[in-house]
Amino acid sequence: MSTISVEQRFALLAKLGENMDWDSLTPEQVQVGIREAKRAGAGVTALVRNGFLAQVEDFLRETGEVCIQIPALARATLAELMGRIERDTSPINAVTLRLGTILALHEPRIDGKEYGRRIMPSLHASLGYQQACWLAEHQNEFPEFMALLGKFYIDFPGLLITQGDGRKYFPYLFQSGKRWDVAWRCVPTPYYQYGRIAFFNA
Repeated sequence: MSTISVEQRFALLAKLGENMDWDSLTPEQVQVGIREAKRAGAGVTALVRNGFLAQVEDFLRETGEVCIQIPALARATLAELMGRIERDTSPINAVTLRLGTILALHEPRIDGKEYGRRIMPSLHASLGYQQACWLAEHQNEFPEFMALLGKFYIDFPGLLITQGDGRKYFPYLFQSGKRWDVAWRCVPTPYYQYGRIAFFNA
C-alpha cells in the first residue's frame, strides 16, 4: 500500500473545509464535531473509502401522533439548568413539533449506546429544553397532546448537559399525575417502544 504524504492529508482536509456549507451550520453543531472528532474522523474515513458517496443512516421516522406549532423560544441559560451545557442544537425559531421513533418496526428496545448512535444523525432536528417547558406550560391547549398522557414519554435530546460528577442528561416529558412534566434522563439510557423523540419541521 502506498504511503499517503503529509501534503495529501492537508490538501484533502483543506478542500473538504473549503467546500463545506458552513452557513447552514450552527456554532453548536460545529462544537459537537470538535468534541466528537474521533467519531467524525471515522465517518470521514468511511466516506473516502466509499468513493465520497455519503451513506448516512437516519433512523428517525415520524410516528404521526401530533403536529403542534411552537413559537420562537430562547435557549435555556446556565442559571435555568442543573449543570453545564454540553451541547445545544435545539432551534430558537418557530417550529412545528412532530413525534418520532428510532426503533425499527417490532423492535421492543435498544440500549443506551445504540440510542446514542442512532440519534446522532438527527440531532440537528431535535427539540430541546425550551420546547419541552413550553409544551408543559401550554399542554391544556392541545387535546391531542393530552390524549397521549400515560401512553408515551417524550425525549428532547437537542440539549445535553453535564453535572459536576460527569453524568450527562437531556430533558424529557413524562406523566406526573394528570399532567405532563419536565424531568431529566441520564445518558446513556435505553430507548423503548413507548418512547417518542420530539423533532421539528421549520
